[in-house]
Amino acid sequence: MNKIINLLVSDHIFALFAFGFIFILLSIFMYLVFYIYLNINLRGICKIIFNNEKKYSSPLEPFDFIALSFLPTTFWREVLNIKYNKSFKKLYGKEFYYQLNKGQLVELLSGYRFYFIFQYLIFISSGLGLLLLVAGYILQQDI
Repeated sequence: MNKIINLLVSDHIFALFAFGFIFILLSIFMYLVFYIYLNINLRGICKIIFNNEKKYSSPLEPFDFIALSFLPTTFWREVLNIKYNKSFKKLYGKEFYYQLNKGQLVELLSGYRFYFIFQYLIFISSGLGLLLLVAGYILQQDI
């Protein structure tokens, strides 16, 4: 009976590891697709954010891609800033994000919706993958 329980638990642990790696690989694939999407729409996005179409040129350098790819994560910060006049510089003492006004944010959301969707899907997939890998590791230590 104990062997059967160990076999069932080990199968579940293997499934956790397998799904964790699948989600991590999925997030890497989505980052590649996101890189292509960002390069295709680079001029329009730069025009909205920086008011300069030629701020960055295609293909993006890795650090420029990282800087631009994290802009959607500031979406919620900017919503709070615009809606509730919450200054994050006062809260944290630093200003290291691109600041957007309401018009820029609305224009980005309406014109480049996938810019935000890709970023959130990547975060969810990466987070879920890491969570499953950690859960599998912890359960494996109990056997």
